[in-house]
Amino acid sequence: MKPTTLLFVLALAFTAHAADDKAAADPAVAAAMQKVNATGASLMPIAADAKTFRFTALNVAKDFADAGLEPLLPIADKIASLDIARSKVTDGGLKALAGMKNLKELHLEGTAVSDAGLDQLKGLAELEYINLYNTKVTDAGLAKLAALSKLKAIYLWQSGVTKAGVAALKAKLPKAHINTGWTAEDDAKPAAVVAAAAPAAAPAATPAPAAAKPAAPAPAAAPAAGGKLDPAIAAKAVIYKDIVASIMSAKCISCHGTEKKKGKLQLHDYAAILKGGSDGATTVIAKNIKDSLMIVRANLPKDDDDHMPPSDEPQLTKEEIAVLTWWIENGASETATVASVKAPANVESALAVLLAKGLPKANAVVKVTKPKAKPLTDAEKKQVADISAKMQALNASLMPLAQDTEQLRLGVINAADKFGDKELALLAPIATQILWVDLSRSQVTDAAADTLAKMTNLERLHLENTKITDAGIAKLAALPNLEYLNLYGTKTTDGGIAQLASAKDLKKLFVWETGVTQAGAKALEGKVPGLKVNVGLTAEEIAKLTAPPPAPPPAPMPAKKEDPKKAVDAKPAVAAVKPAAPAGSDVIKTVMKQFHKGDDALCKKVGTTATDAELATLLKAYQGMCAATPPKGDKAAWVTKCQALIGAVTKVQAKDPAGAAAYKAAVNCKACHTDHKGA
Repeated sequence: MKPTTLLFVLALAFTAHAADDKAAADPAVAAAMQKVNATGASLMPIAADAKTFRFTALNVAKDFADAGLEPLLPIADKIASLDIARSKVTDGGLKALAGMKNLKELHLEGTAVSDAGLDQLKGLAELEYINLYNTKVTDAGLAKLAALSKLKAIYLWQSGVTKAGVAALKAKLPKAHINTGWTAEDDAKPAAVVAAAAPAAAPAATPAPAAAKPAAPAPAAAPAAGGKLDPAIAAKAVIYKDIVASIMSAKCISCHGTEKKKGKLQLHDYAAILKGGSDGATTVIAKNIKDSLMIVRANLPKDDDDHMPPSDEPQLTKEEIAVLTWWIENGASETATVASVKAPANVESALAVLLAKGLPKANAVVKVTKPKAKPLTDAEKKQVADISAKMQALNASLMPLAQDTEQLRLGVINAADKFGDKELALLAPIATQILWVDLSRSQVTDAAADTLAKMTNLERLHLENTKITDAGIAKLAALPNLEYLNLYGTKTTDGGIAQLASAKDLKKLFVWETGVTQAGAKALEGKVPGLKVNVGLTAEEIAKLTAPPPAPPPAPMPAKKEDPKKAVDAKPAVAAVKPAAPAGSDVIKTVMKQFHKGDDALCKKVGTTATDAELATLLKAYQGMCAATPPKGDKAAWVTKCQALIGAVTKVQAKDPAGAAAYKAAVNCKACHTDHKGA
């Protein structure tokens, strides 16, 4: 049975059980669901009360046109989320949206929608999110969104809008986040390259370089010091084999390799890259970076559903994106050497970083791939369909991990309030076919570990904000393929995570707001190679940051008048000194200069491309800034502003979807400067 057929079977199974579901209580809804799900598209309730629905044409986007929206017309006011991205829907088809008065989220990316189509949105007063990436929308169409006062996020990457158009809309929707993506101006800026470490002791005959003066902007920045590309290596290095293939191996083929082929895309060799995936031969289009999805998706905001790699996986660095862009722009050759293709300064610097250790060894160890899952038998497929229908009836989601696999993922976000141990146990008969499980905020307890322990192929497990304790974790340690575990907000302690020492495949463990200490985290990291344990701030650290500032010392009493003759022999009084700058002002200036200044400032990467190490550095900087005294203004107000920054960064660290927006709101430079910046 093909994956698409399996999805169809699941849809029919859900329809068969719909008589007992609240969604089917309304005949109009039941009819719409039957029509939609029979086409391969999806119409599902957003919450257990089945009052609002989510529609997506993701699985049938290539063939989905205006007529596909017609089944939604009778229940238009019940649609809260509509995803018709990359479909064939036109401006005319958007007339079907006119009745969607409660629509909050709208995906139109990759469609032929233009300014005319946006006329159909004028009545969508509840709309909060709209994605117009890679559409034909211009400033004229953008102006039509100004009346939608609840818009919070607008994505316009690779559309026809200009800075002036965005500025005009921003003036009318000041609270909205408007993302226009990576621009031509950004491409022209040199990539920041960390200089290679200097030798421990330079030869005496070689003079040390003089301290550099602040450089004025140059037409084309030269490679950073220590980042000069070795000509001998450049002559030998083959761009695809020695650089591009290495990047793909490190960041991409775990999901797009010989075994796992998400979206039918493989990136393990040159031919597979050019062939592309379910979107066709569009992953790499020689000399066309605008339409090459490898570059387009790498440059999307990290919180965008289409951003690649996924936000919780290792990200492409700025240097890697620069090199991949350069490679594609110059023809995406399989055989060209670095020396044979002219590289601009920023790419040369990036190449120097990527080739700093020389050419990759020809006999480099190939990443071990996990055995391919055996195809399901007809009996097993029926079992999956039956259990999937039960999950759907609970408003949970059990579906294939990707279009080309029969392995499954479970999500209970819409059923968290009623999904517990008993419901999870329903999955036991197909436990070995489940690879990803998200039980966050559900009602599961330590008893759930008995079922989870049977999922021997499980790779990712979300247990944040559940009742799991150390007792349950003991059984999870036996999962041989577990790579990601999130225990945020649970009652886990050092003793609990110590039991994970045998989980040798574990790479990421989140224990923010638990009983785990830094010492416990470090101890586990020492036993599991490659593991990163995210502890976040401890209660003690938060208490220190939120403590009121110490009271200032009492002012000195005025000196008594003395006889001038006696004063001659008396010890001189302390001379009056010029008032010193407020304590901590230098700390604040340093943080602003290092992390808030410049086009490549770290603050601009938070929530998008900032690494875990960069977030940790920024968090420490904000903690120090919070303890400092501002040059002017109320200290309590200063602490409140700093706490907002600290809280937002910790949300981003914990992969909280609200983190990026919280940080953007907290970085209010104008308000901070007005209240606290000195002369």
